[in-house]
Amino acid sequence: MTKYNVTISNNRKKVTVAPQQKYQIGVNYEIPSKSIQYNNIILDDISSGFNGAEKTFSLYDDGDVYSPLNDQQLIVGKNNLFLEPTEDYTVSGSSISFTEAPSVVDDIFIIALVTTADLTRTINFVVDSGNQKLTTGEKGMLTLDVSGVIESWKILTDNPAGRLQVDIQKSDYNSYPNFTTITGNNYATVTDSDKGFDETLTGWNKNLVAGDILKFIVNYQVNVDRFLISFKVKL
Repeated sequence: MTKYNVTISNNRKKVTVAPQQKYQIGVNYEIPSKSIQYNNIILDDISSGFNGAEKTFSLYDDGDVYSPLNDQQLIVGKNNLFLEPTEDYTVSGSSISFTEAPSVVDDIFIIALVTTADLTRTINFVVDSGNQKLTTGEKGMLTLDVSGVIESWKILTDNPAGRLQVDIQKSDYNSYPNFTTITGNNYATVTDSDKGFDETLTGWNKNLVAGDILKFIVNYQVNVDRFLISFKVKL
């Protein structure tokens, strides 16, 4: 709706059209959530290979080959005593070698110490048409400063009866201004609601590299003038 300013001076009235609010686009990064988790992995039992002669054994975690970072990552217990890294055993790739070959009666367990950093970042892109009706087409771009994998997208709109479809396209500096959709034509869509969410991302190219450029395009909209689209990215 157009707004007017009315002023009265010396018994004269002056009517002017108020300035229209400009189309606004906002982009912001949410501070990454960082949490350090300390845990451990009890590696698979290797005692079936003990014969008093063999010193080297392959390491597995629930049937999958496991490669420690170094000797110190493992805690090795033998007959209720802890073995000393480097002196009593060494690791190479996915194998452990004992200085003294285990016998068939030796009770040995191996624990791998693991420290994992759980880093995620939410990338938000806001489109606000202000006093104007939201139109279809390109709504802006942003350059990424992190690499990661998209785990989900979320859209919040201003209308509980809104319909919206957004295409997200990607380029890099060398390829710009040529873009390719990352959605596999499985666009981010809201139907008769004020929100939408998807963590399956069927057909999506979910990999992002620092320096990539994302472009946001509204394919269609009904009863929507502003919306937020966000991605949860695993770093």
